Amino acid sequence: MSLPTEEICFIRSDSFCVSFVKMAGPMDIAGSGHIADSEETETGKYYSIFLNTIASIAKGFDGKIIKNVGDGLVCYFPKTSDLKNDSGFQDVIGFGITAMAARHDINKKLHEEKLPYAIDYRISLDYGKVEVAETAASGGAEDLFGSPMNLCAKVNTIAPINGMAIGYNLYQILKRIFSDSLSFSYSKYYDFQQIGEYTWEEGNQQHISYPVYSIIAKKDRSKASFANQQLGLEQKAPRNIMIVDDEQDILLTYDSILRGEGYNVETFSNPHDALLHFIHADKSYYDLVILDIRMPNLNGLQLYHRLKAIDKDIKIFFLSALEASKEIASIYPELKHGDIIKKPIEKEYFVEKINKLLH
Repeated sequence: MSLPTEEICFIRSDSFCVSFVKMAGPMDIAGSGHIADSEETETGKYYSIFLNTIASIAKGFDGKIIKNVGDGLVCYFPKTSDLKNDSGFQDVIGFGITAMAARHDINKKLHEEKLPYAIDYRISLDYGKVEVAETAASGGAEDLFGSPMNLCAKVNTIAPINGMAIGYNLYQILKRIFSDSLSFSYSKYYDFQQIGEYTWEEGNQQHISYPVYSIIAKKDRSKASFANQQLGLEQKAPRNIMIVDDEQDILLTYDSILRGEGYNVETFSNPHDALLHFIHADKSYYDLVILDIRMPNLNGLQLYHRLKAIDKDIKIFFLSALEASKEIASIYPELKHGDIIKKPIEKEYFVEKINKLLH
C-alpha cells in the first residue's frame, strides 16, 4: 500500500499493554535545573544514554518502541494482545522491574561520560484498546492512538520517583495472574499497593476516579534472602557465583565442584527467579554469572541481555551443549570465543576457567 507522505493509515485495532517512561522533571536532571544550562551536546548525552538504555530493556522483554516524546519513551508489548498469554504479561512486569533496577547503571554511564548530574524517572504501565497506525514519512513505523495512551501518560505523574505506576485495567489482569505463583515468578517477590487515583470529569460533570497501583517488594523476602550479604562483605566472604540451568542434576554438580573450591554458589533452575534475585541483590554482590543457553520460557541469551541491562560490568559466561559459539558471538560481539564453553566440561578446566576470571 502506497501512502501520501503525511497521511496516517490506521491498520488495526487491538488491546495491548502500553508503557511510558519519563524523566522526573522536564529538561532537568533530578530536579536540579542545571541541564537546561548545559551545552546542547551534553544535554543530548543525557537523553541518549537514558532513552537508549530504556529502549534496550524494552526490546529485551519483547517490547516495541513507538516513539520518544521529549524526555520520555513510549512502547507497547504485542504479546499482551492475548489475555491468555501469561508470559507476555510476565515480560511487562519484568520490563518495569528491570527498568527500575537499571537506574544505577544509567547513572554510572553518565558519570563515565563526565556528566555531573544523576537522573530520576517514572515508569507507568496500563492496558487497553488502541488504534495502530503508520505513515509513509515514518518508513512504516507504527504509532498508537487512543485513550489508554493518554491515561498511561497521566498515570505516570502519580508514579513514585524511580518507581512504577500500574493503571487499574492492567492491575486487574496482573492480580489474576499473580495468584498463580507457579506460572508467575514475580508473585514470590512482589505485592501490589494502591498509591492513589487519577480523576477527571466526563459528560455532565460526572466525576471519574481511576485507581493507580505500584508494585513493591515483599518485606520478608529482602530480609530473609539477603540478610547475610552485608555480613558476608564485612567478613570478606568468598566470591559469589550465580548458576542458572534448567537441569537440576547439572546444578548440583556445579554447586558441589565450586563450593569445594571455596566459592559461594547460588543455583537457579528457573531463569525468571534468577533475574529477580539478581535485581534485588546488592549491586556488587555477584562476581560471576554462569548461564545455560537452552532453557524454556527465557533462554540464556535473553537472560544475558537483561542482566547486562542492570549491570553492564557483570562477568557472564555460557555453558551449552550446542555448537553455536560463532553464531552467538556474531549477535553479541562483546562475547569472546572463550565465554561460551561446550558441555560436557571437565572439572579441571571448569575450575581453571573460573579461577582465571575471578583472580
